[in-house]
Amino acid sequence: LTRLANRALFTERAEGALTETAGRGVALALIDLDDFKTVNDRLGHAVGDALLVAVADRLSACIRRGDTVARLGGDEFAVLLRDVTAAEADRIAQEVIAVLGTPVAADGHELLVQASIGLVDGVAGMDASELLRRADVAMYTAKERGKSRYVRYAQDMDTRAVEHARLGAELRQALTAGELFLLYQPVVALPGGELSGVEALVRWHHARRGPVSPAEFIPVAERTGMIVEVGAWVLREACRQMAAWKHHYGPAAPAKMSVNVSARQLREPDFAQTVADALQATGLRPADLLLEITETAVFDGGPALQTVQAVQALGVPIALDDFGTGHSSLGLLRTCPVDVLKVDKLFIDGVTGTAEQAAIATSLA
Repeated sequence: LTRLANRALFTERAEGALTETAGRGVALALIDLDDFKTVNDRLGHAVGDALLVAVADRLSACIRRGDTVARLGGDEFAVLLRDVTAAEADRIAQEVIAVLGTPVAADGHELLVQASIGLVDGVAGMDASELLRRADVAMYTAKERGKSRYVRYAQDMDTRAVEHARLGAELRQALTAGELFLLYQPVVALPGGELSGVEALVRWHHARRGPVSPAEFIPVAERTGMIVEVGAWVLREACRQMAAWKHHYGPAAPAKMSVNVSARQLREPDFAQTVADALQATGLRPADLLLEITETAVFDGGPALQTVQAVQALGVPIALDDFGTGHSSLGLLRTCPVDVLKVDKLFIDGVTGTAEQAAIATSLA
């Protein structure tokens, strides 16, 4: 498709470069396109293929004579840099980020493609598989730091990668062992402070380590895909608790249960059915539930937006969380069915300060 070297040829050239003694050095830039799947899902594989060809052309324009650009599979590319210094490798990685940061024409569409890059230097005694492994670790670190950037490999990344893998395995065990539980954050009405609802927050009490911070295990769940199973459990447990409160307290129970939904969950084709099953199993009305999504989860449209529409068709209201900090903001309100806007803290902190600060929050309200 791209007329680039494939994985086998790339490995052969990498092994050759690593065994040579002449030259100043060898480096590898492993490039993974950010959110490429949404292009295929939203615009079709023909557009996705055209985008891959365009990216291949841009990468080929960034390299020097003697370097190799390869497509390793899917939307993953590799650039093997020979006779290169660390500073030159950094410069080329920066150039790739800049070149891919401009719109790409693909099959009649103008697309903005971004990439995460893992950069690693070859050292004596290293083989091609180790070079790729280290670049892969650095590339995932780049994604964790916000994507659209390059990160150089460092040895402490291996420790973190091993820890993430271990934590992912333990999280799966925690789900079946009952180590996960929910806390419920009150949502109050102003100015009186009456309880109007609660928001379910997942927590983990590890059997040996004690409490594990959500800031630690949620990113791992996202990366491994475990967030789908964890999210489904949170939904079921929150609905069960809400039903128990309504049975015990009657009209004094919270009016609404808010549950956060990740972008990964929204890409699941059966997520709306998961919601419907949780409601049916607990006897809750759709209006008793409020699902919270972020702008970044649906700004590209596609399957995620279709899932949100299917959920709202059940009668379940949707809240747009962190409003005002994402990609589309006001424009998104035209296409995404939203019942509640949760204005980001950024716009609230200064609401009692200057008139200008208060005007922003007033306008959003």
